Amino acid sequence: MYIKEASELSGATQRAIRLYESLGLLNVSRSGKYRVYSEANINSIKMIKEAQALGIKLSEIVGLKDDEDFDWVVVRDFLIGKQQDVECQIRQLEQQRDNILKYRQSIGMCVKAVDSDL
Repeated sequence: MYIKEASELSGATQRAIRLYESLGLLNVSRSGKYRVYSEANINSIKMIKEAQALGIKLSEIVGLKDDEDFDWVVVRDFLIGKQQDVECQIRQLEQQRDNILKYRQSIGMCVKAVDSDL
């Protein structure tokens, strides 16, 4: 199949597919001057899009790939690290939320004291 159909089946734009190929994430065969995409290419495109939806950068995806394919042990370990990063960010955001609540309560008491003085 050609790039238009690959785009429709994968949900990626034609421009994104070309970018994935230029980064070495896709190995696409050619028929003359046309790229011919396989079902395996479509699955790879979908996987790349899913990784991006998880917040994984294209440069990180490139780093997970060896010459021909992904080293799935490295991918698993990378995802464990990503999950730990996300959990750390969640803790930091929860702390930030708690601090904001404390400041709001403190400011609320100040406003109440100013209003009662009037």
